[in-house]
Amino acid sequence: MPTFTSTPALTVQKLTALTFPEDVTPDTYGMPVTALTPSSGGGARPPLTPLACQDVIDIIGGRTAPVGVSQLINWKDDVFPGGTTLAAYPSAGAESVFRALEADLPLCRSLSGVDYGGNKFTNRIVVVPAPTVGDRAVRFQEVADVGDGRLRYTEHIVVRTGATIVTFTMVDVDRQTPFPPHLVAQQVQRLAAAQHAPQAQAGG
Repeated sequence: MPTFTSTPALTVQKLTALTFPEDVTPDTYGMPVTALTPSSGGGARPPLTPLACQDVIDIIGGRTAPVGVSQLINWKDDVFPGGTTLAAYPSAGAESVFRALEADLPLCRSLSGVDYGGNKFTNRIVVVPAPTVGDRAVRFQEVADVGDGRLRYTEHIVVRTGATIVTFTMVDVDRQTPFPPHLVAQQVQRLAAAQHAPQAQAGG
């Protein structure tokens, strides 16, 4: 996985300003934004197997980016929250990281690891057609058996737009609920516009 020493044009402050505002839709409430740190989402748990799956999870979680933010999205009509992760890279960094994601995803058909409670798990990974947004996009479902014959579906839509990679996540049980397409398009458009602004090009 590539590592980066230079600074992206989009800072934490700029990425935060590009997340969804509280009033983006009447279907949401409480949408806090958190800056990612190098250890965000990490911890002392063993790495996922196969290694390709660990790479996939690191990329969609923004852990490969020097700068990133995550936003929790609470839906009024759903007990399960959704979320986004906005990650910014220097120069052509996002392109190389997204190529790594596209190479690793076919090698990650099942994902095994240990959860925060110390329990071992194995989830299926199902790649599904991606929306036509941004420069490149992939979409996949992580399917987990939660007992009593019930399945939890976690959908990830991952989009590269210029020097950024944004991940949209939705969770539901016993049904597959997509992230609202109009919000996906809106977020991607906001990232693209910010990178074409004069201040972004000048690195300010």
